[in-house]
Amino acid sequence: MRRYLLVLPFMLACAKADTPPADSAAMAAAPAALTEVDVAGTWSGTAMLEGTDSVIANWSNMCSAGTCRFTTTQSPKDTVQHTYVLEADSMKGTSAPYADPMLKGAMVVDYWVARFSAGQVTGTGRLTLADKPDSVLMRYRFTGTKGM
Repeated sequence: MRRYLLVLPFMLACAKADTPPADSAAMAAAPAALTEVDVAGTWSGTAMLEGTDSVIANWSNMCSAGTCRFTTTQSPKDTVQHTYVLEADSMKGTSAPYADPMLKGAMVVDYWVARFSAGQVTGTGRLTLADKPDSVLMRYRFTGTKGM
């Protein structure tokens, strides 16, 4: 028994304290929240069919105060209004229903999510039938840059 009493002080001296990481260190690793300043302006880029390098649209997008005016820059030119919300480090958008010329005039709604970094935007989206929001006609990804 005495042997264990002699070992006990060494065990206590060598034991590591379990201290949780400081909250400030955890917060430093979190990305900064997106603001209107980050997204407001004119953006341009390309959209590609998901899983391929096939460009389905070259576009420009003017965004400000919760709305975007999306315009395709190739024929047939098309302009669509979108609304968006900022959520932490990303932006989610939804178009008004519109007749898509690529899909023979079918009434569709466009849903997308974008992330921004240093004047660049990347994201993914999907087109659904306007009257069947669970349908998915097409999935795409996009990249773009902010105009000066």
